[in-house]
Amino acid sequence: MTKSRSIFFDYLLLLIITIPTFTSLLNGQYFSIHDNQHIVRLYLLDQGIRRGYLYPRWVDTLSFGFGDPLFNFYPPLVYYLGEVFHLLGFSLIWSVKLVFILGFIIAAWSMYWLVKEYWGRLAGFLGATIYSYFFYHAINAYVRGALSEFFAMALVPLVFLYFHRLSKNTNFKNSLLFGLSIALVFLTHQLVALPMLIFLLFYFIYYLLLVKKNYISFIKYLSFGSLLGLGLSAFYWLPMFIEKNYTFIDRELGSYKQHYIDPYQFWYSPWGYGGSVAGLDDGMSFQLGKIPILITLISVGLFSTYWLKIKKKGETARQFIFFIFLLFFSLFITTAYSSFIWDNFKPLWSLQFPWRFMVFGGVFISLVGASSVYFLARLSAKESRLTVIPLFFVAFFVSITILKYQQYFRPQTYLDVTDKDLTTFEEIAWTQSKTVVHFVPKGVKAKKNQYGVYVLDIKKKDLPKQIYEIKSGQAKVRVIENKFAEKKFSIEAKTPVWFRLNTFNFPGWRGYLNQETIAIDDNNEYKLITVKIPEGKHELRFLFKDTLVRFSGNLISFVSIIITIFLLKKK
Repeated sequence: MTKSRSIFFDYLLLLIITIPTFTSLLNGQYFSIHDNQHIVRLYLLDQGIRRGYLYPRWVDTLSFGFGDPLFNFYPPLVYYLGEVFHLLGFSLIWSVKLVFILGFIIAAWSMYWLVKEYWGRLAGFLGATIYSYFFYHAINAYVRGALSEFFAMALVPLVFLYFHRLSKNTNFKNSLLFGLSIALVFLTHQLVALPMLIFLLFYFIYYLLLVKKNYISFIKYLSFGSLLGLGLSAFYWLPMFIEKNYTFIDRELGSYKQHYIDPYQFWYSPWGYGGSVAGLDDGMSFQLGKIPILITLISVGLFSTYWLKIKKKGETARQFIFFIFLLFFSLFITTAYSSFIWDNFKPLWSLQFPWRFMVFGGVFISLVGASSVYFLARLSAKESRLTVIPLFFVAFFVSITILKYQQYFRPQTYLDVTDKDLTTFEEIAWTQSKTVVHFVPKGVKAKKNQYGVYVLDIKKKDLPKQIYEIKSGQAKVRVIENKFAEKKFSIEAKTPVWFRLNTFNFPGWRGYLNQETIAIDDNNEYKLITVKIPEGKHELRFLFKDTLVRFSGNLISFVSIIITIFLLKKK
């Protein structure tokens, strides 16, 4: 079989393995999930792009009609993928579902490549299956509906893959690919990217001990790739990290204490479509799966036998022990036993849920479990009649994994709704706005609900009826422009007036009266943009401009793109 045919066969087989994870999406319906804002976010991104904004940091209508800096803080990659599908003619609902489907497919492929790099092609199929049908994968897709975190699970294996390849071949190609993979994870979900850095630190220490002669070259190319990845994604993460201090994002940083996993839940945790609470009464499952646990135990047993029988153990043994350590750490950090780390390392608090580390638990249980194929093959290599055992081993566990766990890869409820139903003003400004307040500017009137979560103190009757109000005085107003980041009015004021734009004041908003800067007053309960206008005819304009940190992030990303293009052309 030629190399191209072999690759095609492998991808086809991976697709077949993956299909049961998304067959429940192959219908015309949407489905119930915890994070049900994806249609709205995609719709607003689409509206922003159609109005001329390549990257609309500010969007209208959300946050009770007052708008918010959604894409200044929420990772954009999955919605740009959805926009590609939407521009190709798919509905918003189908576009979101296609991103989920694409995430399942890429996750299987990326884990296959990663496992194949360490344990071989046959092991790659087992590793891809374990990862694809990992419980937390189903939870992110069909319970939480955490599209960005779900898609990040598809990309994380690529980061570890290109790190490994870079350690073997320190060149610009692997450095570039490593950097690109880091950038993609940051643009998909920063709350996966941050803990990923911890595991990359472990990787760095481990590989630095292995790279003896060329460690200076390794560090040079690794540093270049890391900086390139951070640079390519700087337009997003730099403003996000710095400007979040102006919002409600960090108001619930201590909530991680309520979301530890009890170790018993790794073995048994009932399936459900609810939420996470303290103790054992979680409404969703945190089990690893008895089949992955069994395969992992088999791997440990086979490795022990391999250790005793094979004299030249080489790097393989060290890799297995390293992955066992990473698997243990990724599970340990989700439990209350790791509270001494969480309590003293404040950057972790932004993760909210210690069980987010299950992303990495899935990666490393797949790597450890798939190693069983390698050790089985090595131990049976001397007996020709036993060489087919690894093949039957993989076929058996791939089959029972799919048969056992495909039942969890489906929604709790299907929804008979259309794009129009999910994008009305009331749906966006009221129904969806009640669920998220993270990106609202600090100082806006808010309160805690019965669950201890901050919500805006606003009633449905208080939703804005139009984009502006005349708070005092008399004036005739005509709306000239009403874009996300530009509002323009013609005003004929019979008396001095206080003009209020029904938009939250957030760093970046500027007011101009007859081309001259005008002071913004936001001293009101919702921090709405308010200006005083003298008597007469005027042109009033509001622009949402880039702050210094946004400009810096944009510039860093632009330079990084130019460097990447230059290096790709050079190679």
